[in-house]
Amino acid sequence: MYSVFTIDTESLSADGPHVLEVVPSGGRHMPIKRKYQLITIKGVKALMSDGSRFQCRYDLVELNNGKPRYQCIYLVDGRESILISDRVSEQGIEARLFNVWPGLFKHHFEFGDGTDLAFGSDFIITTGELRGHNEVPRGGKR
Repeated sequence: MYSVFTIDTESLSADGPHVLEVVPSGGRHMPIKRKYQLITIKGVKALMSDGSRFQCRYDLVELNNGKPRYQCIYLVDGRESILISDRVSEQGIEARLFNVWPGLFKHHFEFGDGTDLAFGSDFIITTGELRGHNEVPRGGKR
């Protein structure tokens, strides 16, 4: 299970880096904290229209009955930004999750970095030379 620290909507509209802290808490081991800047589809469109160079990484975060789910990480100027929804729910800000078909394919072809997607037998996706991370907690579910 992941714990997500919420950020109010006013801080999302302000300038500056916004951080989402994702903490896998399933299993018996100490959770690993990862901090990401936030990006929405609007932010990705802005990167694309500005001609900014970026890379996409798809991290495996859930494997339930052989059905993998991924979160999308954009790497821009050495910073990692996690793709979030344009809207904030009652639960706060959450990373967008993708099933392989059609979600991840559609997203990558529309908003990706132009690289091919390569799937390993371990469900890890490689885009260009960038290999995704395995963030699946013990038990396979977030």
